[in-house]
Amino acid sequence: MKNIKLRNWLIIIASIALVFIFSACEPSSAVETIDPGETNTETPPKVETEIPPTLTPTQDVQKVILISDQGGDELTLSQVQTALETLTAEAGYALEIMGQASLEAMTGVLMVVSIGEDVDVNNFAQRYPEVPFVAVDNANAVPASNVHVIGDPIVDQQNRAFMAGYMAALLSEDYKAAALVPSETDATEIVLESFVIGARFFCGLCQPKYPPYQSFPQWQTLPVENIEEKYQSIIDNFGNSGVEVLFVQGDLAASPVMNAASDYGMVVLSDQSPEMRLNNYAGTIINDPGQALMGLWSEILNGREGTRVPALIILADRDPDLVSEGRYSMFLEMAENLQNGLVSAEAVP
Repeated sequence: MKNIKLRNWLIIIASIALVFIFSACEPSSAVETIDPGETNTETPPKVETEIPPTLTPTQDVQKVILISDQGGDELTLSQVQTALETLTAEAGYALEIMGQASLEAMTGVLMVVSIGEDVDVNNFAQRYPEVPFVAVDNANAVPASNVHVIGDPIVDQQNRAFMAGYMAALLSEDYKAAALVPSETDATEIVLESFVIGARFFCGLCQPKYPPYQSFPQWQTLPVENIEEKYQSIIDNFGNSGVEVLFVQGDLAASPVMNAASDYGMVVLSDQSPEMRLNNYAGTIINDPGQALMGLWSEILNGREGTRVPALIILADRDPDLVSEGRYSMFLEMAENLQNGLVSAEAVP
């Protein structure tokens, strides 16, 4: 009996001991299980790498140089400068205005345009054969491989005088045209001859239909220095002869002369804009080398050999009440024919 109880106690003790042994073998903390339907959506922060900008090599802007001699014609300079400002702005070039003493540095120069006879264009052109030069209002310039010449001072003056005579006869109702020209210039005879040729080109013998019957066109010369002393008697003679249109050349286009001509009811033309234009002033016959330069621009850039082109003739300050559209069209047509060599401003032998 005692042996049975002892055996039972041993079994109980052994069972308890086994329980403790197995408990010690289990992990001390439960392992978390992750639901397969759940995912970790957290992403590591994005590190932005700064890409340096691509550097493009910069190039110097090509430039066009405009040089003018001291005391040059301001109107010519203004016309050429205006044309170059338009051309360079459209093409993305720079325009630099300088004196010829600064022309030694020829870096990045696309073209050189010079105005006046004091600039030795051909000498510069020989030193810089890769640069095209354009000479304006320069009788000493000679066309060369890289030298382009616009106009000629003597020829341009002849052509202006021819167109003045043509326009004076065109505006006159009875072909009664006259010219007043400075007497102390070398070109006096040339101007008078070309004026007469231009007038007679339009009206032939220019015989008036109504009195006073005199020979036309008429002309007179007057020293600029003594203009105050002698102009009135000359204008009086023109007025008594029935002159309807008067061409006043150069520096004679001063207020006293203009006023005196207005008192006689004459229409006045000139090749120089007067300080004050009265209601009898029809227009100013001038050359515009700027327009010629614009026409030559692309050919120069394309490597055209040096040449000479005429400076275009225009009618500035036009009064449409005195110069109608029809007469203006005739003026432009004749100016074009003159510049294209279809008409000559010189007497034919």
